[in-house]
Amino acid sequence: MYPFYLGIDLHLKRSYMALMKANGEPIDRRRLRNKEVAAYLQEKVPKKTYAVLEATRNWAWMYDLLSEHVERVELAHPKKVKLIAEATLKSDKIDATTLAHLARLNFLPTAHAAPPAVRDLRTLMRHRSWLVWQRTQAKNRIHGVLAGYNLVSPVGDLFGKLGRQFVVEAQQQVRPAARRVIQDQMKLVDHLNEQVQALEEQIDQVITLAPRQAEDFRLLDSLPGVGRVTALMMLAEIGDIRRFNSPKALCNWAGLTPTVKQSDLIVRHGRISKQGSAHLRGAMTRAASVAARTSPRWYRVHEKLVK
Repeated sequence: MYPFYLGIDLHLKRSYMALMKANGEPIDRRRLRNKEVAAYLQEKVPKKTYAVLEATRNWAWMYDLLSEHVERVELAHPKKVKLIAEATLKSDKIDATTLAHLARLNFLPTAHAAPPAVRDLRTLMRHRSWLVWQRTQAKNRIHGVLAGYNLVSPVGDLFGKLGRQFVVEAQQQVRPAARRVIQDQMKLVDHLNEQVQALEEQIDQVITLAPRQAEDFRLLDSLPGVGRVTALMMLAEIGDIRRFNSPKALCNWAGLTPTVKQSDLIVRHGRISKQGSAHLRGAMTRAASVAARTSPRWYRVHEKLVK
């Protein structure tokens, strides 16, 4: 039990603050511009305060700021809060007050707040994924233009040395508009290659893994189908895996478990829930696909599951 509770309805430019005592008596309610929050916390919010905000897209800066001013900060799980406290009337004031009450009554469904070092790694790895996706789109565009002229590369890698020679020769067989598209996309592919390489070098320089993280990385990197990039993505998205009490809890958090609908004795299992990080699911799915092709053990497991 804390003497004071602060609920925050966070938005991009302004936020609503609801400060109350442990018995639920309101102390202060106001809407602030986000740049005014630091001064408000300094002047109006006691140190012995339990603050709570929802895990929205811009939660990190507010969470770090609150950590400097109050004793405890928690992230509320948006979907679970909605299930508990859904109301006909909805406003910023009601939302902020509800968060404070849930914390006060110990009914708050929390979400994990990754530490800054993990968030940095997550930002870099997600940026790398975006760059690779953009590069893939550019490559697909080139393949599509060439296919429109029935030009198919004789080699597997269109962007290797022999493949690029084929692209140069193929440009003489297409119309000027298509030639312009191919040239622009090839320049984009080369630029993105440079960006990905530079980013990977920065990741090596900036990211320093703690001893426990280094051990986790070594174990992940030793798994069939998991390479350095996939292992780093898993570390970035999961954070400290020891916060899960079982493998099933991790799979459920990652959205890899099937949905279940049960009525009386009828049980229906659907597709995976797809809750949590799409980046983590993508990394784990790619790792499983590679493992099924390269590891005899996981190939047998894959064939059994297919049946």
